[in-house]
Formats: sequence, C-alpha cells, structure tokens
Amino acid sequence: MKQFCFLLFFLPFLAKSAVLDTSCMPEGDFLSERPPEKEQDQINRGERDFSVNLIKSLFQDFNATGVHENIFVGPSSIYATLMLAYFGAHGETEQELSKVLGTSGMSKSNVQRSYLFERAFQSIRERNPDLGYHLTLANKVYFDRELPLNSCIQLLLQDELAAVDFKNVEKTTNQINQWVKEKTMKKIPELLPSGALDSSTKMALVNAAYFKGEWASKFETEDTKRDNFYVSRDKITMTKFMKQKGKFNYYTSEELRAHVLQMPYKGEDISMIIILPPFEDDALYNTVQRMTPETIQGVMAEVRSGFYEVDDLTVELPKFKIEQSLELSDTLGKLGVSFFGDGPSDFTDFLDSKVASQYTESLSFSSALHKSFIEVNEEGSEAAAATALFGFRSARPLFHTHFIANHPFLFLIFDEKTDMIQFFGVYQDPRS
Repeated sequence: MKQFCFLLFFLPFLAKSAVLDTSCMPEGDFLSERPPEKEQDQINRGERDFSVNLIKSLFQDFNATGVHENIFVGPSSIYATLMLAYFGAHGETEQELSKVLGTSGMSKSNVQRSYLFERAFQSIRERNPDLGYHLTLANKVYFDRELPLNSCIQLLLQDELAAVDFKNVEKTTNQINQWVKEKTMKKIPELLPSGALDSSTKMALVNAAYFKGEWASKFETEDTKRDNFYVSRDKITMTKFMKQKGKFNYYTSEELRAHVLQMPYKGEDISMIIILPPFEDDALYNTVQRMTPETIQGVMAEVRSGFYEVDDLTVELPKFKIEQSLELSDTLGKLGVSFFGDGPSDFTDFLDSKVASQYTESLSFSSALHKSFIEVNEEGSEAAAATALFGFRSARPLFHTHFIANHPFLFLIFDEKTDMIQFFGVYQDPRS
C-alpha cells in the first residue's frame, strides 16, 4: 500500500478579512463542458515528464553516497500537491510552477477545469465496488482560520478545504496525521513528527495516496523459498522469493537495456511493471540514465500491446517491504521548484485580492515532507505515501521462459486508466 502526502507551510501571520473576490473566475460557465482533449493531454504529458525526472533525480541523490538504498515514492501524488501550490501562485512563482508541471501556455482557469474533471472521475472510480482493487487519491488544504482565502480557491477546492487553528500546534498536527492515517488505511500513522508545525504556520497542502491490489495471478505461499539476492558482485544476501508460472507480458527493451515484466492486478486497470537490468556493473545506473518520458511511454505501449505475451513464463520475485521518510525540498529544487525556505515566492492567489498585496514578499513554503510504504507479497501489493511541503547484451540470469529478479531492479505501479505512474521504486538490497 502506498500513500503520499505533500505539505507546504505558510510561515507569516496574515490579518483576518471577510472580503472575498471573484476576479480570477473566467466569464461564463467554464465547467459546463469537458476540457478539450488537447489540454488534458498536455497536463497528462506534464505529469509523466515530472514523474520520470523526479525518479532520476532521487536515484542520483541516493546513489551519490555509494550506499545501495531502496527507494519508494509517489510521483503522481507529489505532482498533485504541486498543482495545489500552483493554484495559489502568482507572477514568477506561477510561471515557475507552470514550467515544472508542464502547463506552460495554458491559462490557470483551464488547468483548474481539468483538475475538477479529473477529481470527479477519480471520485466516481473510488466508489465503484467492482474495481477489483482499492485506489484512493485525496487532497486537503489546511488553512488558518484567520487566512482570508479568495473565492476562487474556495469554489475550486470546496470539501478539500479545512479551517484550523495553527496556534494550537498539537491539535492541528494530530488532525492532519489522523486524516492521513485514515486515507492510507493506517499505513502512514504519523506523517508529521512533533515540531513539524509551529504557531507561524498558516497553511499546509496535503496529498494522500493509497493502493491495495491482489495479483490477477497469485503466488502460492508454499512455493516461496529463501535464495540469494545479488546486491553487487561482492555482496550477496538471502531473502524470500515468490515463484509462479503463467502467462505474462514480458520483453527486452533495447532503449532501457533491461528486461520488462508486467504483473497485472485484479481489475486489469493497474499493473506492477518490473524493469530488470542485466547483472553487470552500473547496469541499474545506466538504465535509469536512459529513462526519459518518451522511453517510458514506449515501454508501456509495448508491454500493453500484448505482442510480447509469454504463455509459460516462470517468475521469481522477492517479497519485500519498504518504509521511507524523505525531505524533498532539495530534490524538487533541482527540478526547478525554487520557492522553499528563503527562495523568492509569491502565493498571493490563495488570498482575497483586497489584502493580497500586503503579503507579496512574505508568503513562503518551508519544507516538503514525504513518507511512503509498500509491501509486496504472495497476495499482491499494498502501497501508501504521504508528502508534506513544508545493441544490447543481456548477460541476464533469465531466459525467455524465466524472469528472475535476484539483483537490483526498478518497479512502478502503473495506472492504465489515466496513463500515469502512481508509485515508483528501486529495490537494491533486502537489508536496506
């Protein structure tokens, strides 16, 4: 299960005001029609680009230390939280976020319209009892009661808004943690540690994502055995491997120089995609370097084509669990998000225009906290994450009839309904 929650903290004190404006709203009923396909495609492409760039940046940060750590994040959730920040951004900060999100050239009202239609689609989807899996994607904006929100934000977010008293730090921290805990089915019981908030905090943007799915073809528990996992040429450890034989989509990607396996969950909308480089020095690094939004899209298209279906493929995967806490400000900074801490920022579009000009230089986000969890076993996978702002030689240990993930690999949980990477991970060491 994976849930990802993203919090952005306003630090300055803001005076109370009851006056709201509607100046940001476009003329006419902009929700009467579905967003044009061209606009939705641009946002979807922006999210895919962001996901791949985030993954590459995190991998480089982790491996710069020379330590083989496991990684697990929810790029789609991080993107959703940055989108919330974009709705309140103005001027250069808005342009910066628009570039990062891939919405350059679109008006903010059109982005908002696409957001609302996507939320409506997700709401209907979550209420479908016949999905075969459980997927929850939720946003919440916690704002201080004294903060004069503009009417556009109120209209846009509605039940995603929650007024709190940030002066009561302990109560507000518990309230946010409880919401995340509920949305992630208790897998992220405490997103915010004690001291994460203080009385100067004025807003927290939170996103939670949760997924639980059963394999379309389950592994039998009695077939799970301990075996070697080759962390590197000079480091071998033991772990439990699940094993089954069945029909799966599997092929060798020349672009990534890796072997690609699709493991669908019940319902067939969502799959785990495992990308296994050959067991060679720097093979995992080279595969990550070769990842681009285009190559990942190509890989997904090939996998889903059904052309590479193998009837009797023996699959061996390690059972694993990853729990992780990350501070993402530096990583996001490398992707072009410069407003954390003392960086210049303008988030006055969150505010009533009558008072916004008073705070142009003082509104800022302090941090981006992220917690994540995934467990993969014989039944399937459960994942959760929470973030807060504040000519290829295979040399493979497998053949066309075997896929044995007994050395470092990449994996992602891919949502075919939205064509998005919901969760992504790197598994390098069972003992990490």
